[in-house]
Amino acid sequence: MESLLKVVISGLDNAGKTSILTALDKKYDFQKDIVQLKPTIRVEYHKMNFLRNNTIFWDMGGQSTYREIYMQYQDVYFDATDLLIYVIDIQDTERFENSLEYLDAILTFFTESKMDIPLIITFHKYDPDLRGNTEILQNIDKLREKLLDKYSTFKILFQQTSIYDIISIVQLVSYGLSVFDDKFFELSELLETYLEEFNSQALIVFDRNGIIISEYYSTIDPEIYIELLESIKEHLFLLKRMEEETFELDHDISTSEHTLFSYLHRLKVGSEPFFVSVVTKEEKKEEFLEKFPDFLGVLSKILEEII
Repeated sequence: MESLLKVVISGLDNAGKTSILTALDKKYDFQKDIVQLKPTIRVEYHKMNFLRNNTIFWDMGGQSTYREIYMQYQDVYFDATDLLIYVIDIQDTERFENSLEYLDAILTFFTESKMDIPLIITFHKYDPDLRGNTEILQNIDKLREKLLDKYSTFKILFQQTSIYDIISIVQLVSYGLSVFDDKFFELSELLETYLEEFNSQALIVFDRNGIIISEYYSTIDPEIYIELLESIKEHLFLLKRMEEETFELDHDISTSEHTLFSYLHRLKVGSEPFFVSVVTKEEKKEEFLEKFPDFLGVLSKILEEII
């Protein structure tokens, strides 16, 4: 059954809100578009379909002038929100307090309006070259603890994102949208079970837009971690091609230099296409291919109930 979801994406100006949505829309070849982005004027609307739910992203400009307008007319901008994604620029340490004050104003409205909505806070611009930066990691920990202490009544999920890590962008939106259906927990349990059955490194289900429906990972050896991420990124690109071009086969297979076996399978549930991404070790390939049809059968039944 189709419904309309309102997702507000908010934060200070220059936090990277619009670039997140641009990266999500494009999936690849989006860096030029992001460089050319101008500050959001008031509110921009982005529409996407997630499992037959029409989802409208309210991309709210973060300049002080617009923040004042939002606060003055809170009922207009924040009423009927289903999910709030709040973006904090983790590199902009001088404006942490300003950002927290703005978040507090928004959450105060939700509290006073008795709106119990899920909240995702993403520490954005957590770029690959900063992953081991001690100061950045300490700031993330401090902000997380502070927010959890102050907003204990809210359901908060924390993420770290970067436009240079497309998987982090996809996960950000995927986790947020998945809170609207309990079947996602059943799906997660299925992936956990079959990840072990397949002896695989990663098991992911995407929708036609490349949004992650569910995912599960094993403990990954550091030397193959980057290679695993590259395999998953390649699947994101490939599923878009499968949708846009004529593919006679319903799957694609490749093997990496560290003998990782990478498999992408297109699955039709009713009229909806889904994509299953599996990354496992080459020596486990035959075992995986033997068990994969059983997994598809159970997966199809769960997806039928979700859509």
